[in-house]
Amino acid sequence: SPGAAGAAAPGDAAGADAAPALEPRPPESAGDRLALSLRRRRPAIAHALFDRLTPQGRAFLVVFVVVSVIALVVGRGYPLYYLASLLLAVAVVDQVLGVALRPPLELTRIMPDRVAAGARVPVVARLRPVGRRGARDVCVTELQPPPEVRCGTSARRAWVAPGEAVELTYALEATRRGVYDLAGPVALFGFPFGLYQARRRARAPLRLVVHPRFAELGAIDLPVGARHQPGGLALVSRVGESEELVGGRPWRQGDRLRDIDARAWARVGFPVVREYQQEYLQRIALVVDSFVPRPRARPLDAFEAAVSLGAGVAHALSRLEYVIDLFAVGPDLYHLQAGRSLAYLESILDILACIEPCRRSPFEALGPRLRDAVGQIGAAVVVLLDWDAERAAFTRELADCGVAVKVVVVRDADPTLDPGGATFAGGPVRLLTPAQARAGGDRL
Repeated sequence: SPGAAGAAAPGDAAGADAAPALEPRPPESAGDRLALSLRRRRPAIAHALFDRLTPQGRAFLVVFVVVSVIALVVGRGYPLYYLASLLLAVAVVDQVLGVALRPPLELTRIMPDRVAAGARVPVVARLRPVGRRGARDVCVTELQPPPEVRCGTSARRAWVAPGEAVELTYALEATRRGVYDLAGPVALFGFPFGLYQARRRARAPLRLVVHPRFAELGAIDLPVGARHQPGGLALVSRVGESEELVGGRPWRQGDRLRDIDARAWARVGFPVVREYQQEYLQRIALVVDSFVPRPRARPLDAFEAAVSLGAGVAHALSRLEYVIDLFAVGPDLYHLQAGRSLAYLESILDILACIEPCRRSPFEALGPRLRDAVGQIGAAVVVLLDWDAERAAFTRELADCGVAVKVVVVRDADPTLDPGGATFAGGPVRLLTPAQARAGGDRL
């Protein structure tokens, strides 16, 4: 899907088994929802139940608890007491032998450091037992990932010989954009009885950046004009309209000495200076609103949809020869200049992955930063969460400075003020629901 940067499967090493294709994630079951709730509220309990115990081990635990309770009620004179003791002995032996017989391993994983929200990414783990013992009934997963990052478990290998290198593949899916720290992969051993999983972990910390998921936009109706950029060569790479030699002319008072053409001077007999084309560029500002005064479910849904729409706009503009100025306001004010080989689309998506709703109006801080750069900005795409007096004044101030403004309001309910009479160079104010903002389209 668009925006799934770096989410391709890693290439297979020579002689390694091909990684299996990942099937679409099935709908969540009641067990999945219980596991997710426990990981958020009681991570220690969730780790013990879902990471250390196999499904057979959880069923064994339920049987053991039921038998033990009944045995305590009826007393020692009944066989259930001995059955409970036997079950406890089996569990203890399984855990002790599993920990004692786990072999030392070399364990690494290959995975991207940027993914798109909702995309299932295959992670390839390379495992090799070292020493004299092989690995029995082994699988690989991620060690205690955050609740927003769901990790599956690889297929189990019944036996891996000492020194043999194998590749095991498991799936990773991030449910929400953001930045998450992963501790590393962990190998789980079900030997001997398949109830308790002993583990060997590898310290391989990784910061995973989850980009917002977005739908592709075909085109953006926005008049963009080129403007002179003072110090343009410091702003863009030497492509497209970079400064080029257009000819020579006689030297005039005030010309830079370094522009004198010595060969032309010797040929014509008077000082000649090189004349260059000035730098004119097309710069577009992308402003993403994050002011959510009352954090409820529906405003936050609109905020996430606005971030996705901003990512779609950045993706559409990145295909053209524009310099993009991203202004995103969260707890801090972010300003990134990209395009024209200054940065990749991933740099813009990295910032959009990090911004969070703010409770205080950001337009007081955003206004001066935009006014400083408005002389070089030709157009602006402003994605707002409401249309009120403060946002309207901010937008009109941009338009009064000669910026071609296109305003999109992402909101599920009616805006505070009616934007029907507000029209700018980029067209009238457009109202979108969160579902429409996520859906994209052929033209914005």
